Amino acid sequence: MGYEVSVDGDECVSAGKCIASAPGFFVFDDDEIAAVHPAGTPPDDQTLLRIARSCPSGAIRLSSNGAPVDI
Repeated sequence: MGYEVSVDGDECVSAGKCIASAPGFFVFDDDEIAAVHPAGTPPDDQTLLRIARSCPSGAIRLSSNGAPVDI
């Protein structure tokens, strides 16, 4: 399927769970807010869904063909 992934920087609390789960894909920016690295290799959809569900602030957003995915 190939989810599109984004991180709402206003919601991120910098817990780092996403970065620990998918290093190189999720990274901290200069302000220590999680972000998606444009050259990072995304995990499979099931892993992305698990990571998004475990985000303590709900900052990770997934979509498929432009439609939001229910997390």
